[in-house]
Amino acid sequence: MNIAIEDHFHGDLNAHGFEVLLLCNKKHLFILNTLEILDLKNLIDQSFISMGLSAKTEAVIQ
Repeated sequence: MNIAIEDHFHGDLNAHGFEVLLLCNKKHLFILNTLEILDLKNLIDQSFISMGLSAKTEAVIQ
């Protein structure tokens, strides 16, 4: 969730529009473009909501 998506739309900060993610102690490498980053953020957000770990669900319940 720490990926700044705004940088993908600014040519000087992210000229190619890709992010490289290293997972599991650098055993897995993902190279994602802007649309894939947005999909990943949405997937993570929806997963936390469905597990009840998101602040968004608390706002809905109250």
